[in-house]
Amino acid sequence: MVTTDRNIQIFIYKGHPDKVKTQVAPVFEIDNSESYMEIPFEFYLDLPEEEKALVEGFNKYIDGDLKGSRRELAKSASKIPEAKYMFALVNTVLGKFREAQLLLAGFKPEWKRFIQTWRVPVLVVPFQSGDKALYIALDEKGLTALNYLLEGKSAEEIAFLMGL
Repeated sequence: MVTTDRNIQIFIYKGHPDKVKTQVAPVFEIDNSESYMEIPFEFYLDLPEEEKALVEGFNKYIDGDLKGSRRELAKSASKIPEAKYMFALVNTVLGKFREAQLLLAGFKPEWKRFIQTWRVPVLVVPFQSGDKALYIALDEKGLTALNYLLEGKSAEEIAFLMGL
């Protein structure tokens, strides 16, 4: 089974979801420091609590507070598809594969919030060699790849099975 010692991370892509695909590519240094989901304060005050929890959970991940991120995303995961997906990714990074698997059972993706904010989470799973990684994006192949990962397959096995 894949473990967190493999250095699985979430890279926040600052761009439209259509611009990044599930792929194998060289490993590069990830810096999410400028990828906050920014909401004007006066607009934020009027957001429903679950929307606030999504923003807080997303931004806590950026700050490196995985437990805080998980706690906030749990508040909105039942109501917001993007929060449920991000919650599953954070669980994956924390090594809670079974929880992530349960969250994604029958999952139907909707990405309007990621598209509106142009902040897209991409799961980065390094190969054993350390020079390449599997980048799991929000495209059609992404959920399949993520489910393979949660079943215990390595990045290399997933890339082979999917023809990446």
